[in-house]
Amino acid sequence: MRLFVSLTPPDHVLEHLDGALDSVRTMAAPESGKGPPALRWVPDELRHITLAFYGEIPAGAVDELIAGLTLELATHPPLDLRLRGAGVFSSRTLWAGVQDQAPSTHSRRNGPLVDLMIACEQAGRTAGSNLSRHERRRAHLTLARARGRVGADRRHRGGALHRGERGHRGEPGHHRPAAPGAAVQLRQFAEALAVYEGPVWTAGEAHLMRSELGAGPGGGPQHRSLAVLPLTG
Repeated sequence: MRLFVSLTPPDHVLEHLDGALDSVRTMAAPESGKGPPALRWVPDELRHITLAFYGEIPAGAVDELIAGLTLELATHPPLDLRLRGAGVFSSRTLWAGVQDQAPSTHSRRNGPLVDLMIACEQAGRTAGSNLSRHERRRAHLTLARARGRVGADRRHRGGALHRGERGHRGEPGHHRPAAPGAAVQLRQFAEALAVYEGPVWTAGEAHLMRSELGAGPGGGPQHRSLAVLPLTG
């Protein structure tokens, strides 16, 4: 099974984000009218904040993974989060940043959100995931992806406009043909959303999700929750 563990922002947070997206879409470079749109927007029902991606996990190891995650996440308290800023991964993926609202202290190496991501990764490795530590990304919510490789603007590869973060390699579809105008649109959206700040919400639970590629509407992925993982620490 292709699995990941994630947080889902509540409806009012996503609606606030949609309002910002509607306002910046008018700033995007116009489409030529030939071929499909340059960007593929993530449907509302698939929007999530990935804490850890496990890849393919044997079905027989899922119960062990759920048990490990349940015990681990029960030691973590609910998180106060907000969507803030935006950027682009690998010149292909537009994302909104996720900001942990916990007060920063000099005694903590990481914030609570990063600690939670590390705990989810460790539970996955214990259950047999091959996820490597260097593959972890900053917490984000994916908004849109380019259709095909964006080779015309390689100098912006990995450029992120939120706190100077850099992107990572390995985006899906990295070797497909270029989508005209995608690089320009991604950059324009990221620049326009760099100052975005959404409402604060409290995340009290995570979900272990199964992703079935090609099973959703239009041949996209379908996500199904396998377990609810309360944050009660």
